[in-house]
Amino acid sequence: MIAAPASGSLSRRAERLCRRVAGPDLAGAPIYIVCQSSLAHDFGRAAGCEAYTTPSLDLYLADHISSYRGRGPCMVINDLALREDNTNDFGYWFSALVLHEMAHILERPALFADRTGVDANKIKFEALCVADATDEPEPPVKATATPRYLGHEAPFIRIVLHLCHRAARAGRRIAPSAVFNCRQYGLSRPERYAAALADEPRRFANRLFRDILAAEPPSAFTNLWHDDVRRCQESSPSLGAST
Repeated sequence: MIAAPASGSLSRRAERLCRRVAGPDLAGAPIYIVCQSSLAHDFGRAAGCEAYTTPSLDLYLADHISSYRGRGPCMVINDLALREDNTNDFGYWFSALVLHEMAHILERPALFADRTGVDANKIKFEALCVADATDEPEPPVKATATPRYLGHEAPFIRIVLHLCHRAARAGRRIAPSAVFNCRQYGLSRPERYAAALADEPRRFANRLFRDILAAEPPSAFTNLWHDDVRRCQESSPSLGAST
């Protein structure tokens, strides 16, 4: 069994990776990659998730980030769960989770929410709500009108594939299926989406992600997504009736 690297060094390495794959998008803003182990006293063990991000997370955790330098995108990686489940590949899975959360950050209209003028007590209350929500065990999958892939739609998958391409180009090969397990959400395998996207990640390797998302994706990619959505609706009557 290989000992897991120290959380601090993992966070620094992950920050370098984020800047390699999305540096121009970050535009010099600080990015905070926080390990759950450093929050355990006040934020439980995040029993309900492996990682998470919100547009105001840096404000919620500012008092827990020793190097806080002002507003910037922020994510929490549940290193506690990783140490239990993936010890031999700890660094690999840590990086995969970071790229997953980075995809969420890059999909936003802005890297973080503007909370200018918001009362400090409201921020504290929101922080407690996030801590409570992430500490709830994940409920079993059941039939629902909400699609399993909610929050992980076509633009998110597209970003994931671009991030993995850029990471590989930077010498850090991470499988798209490790970053986002499409099958878990009722979607086609990442390899099918990668094939449908074709050489777009190579052609757009130097573009800002907002410009990539503004460009029309290959029709094969869009068609695959629509096929997946239709199949999900057909397999879930309650979902089909709600759309």
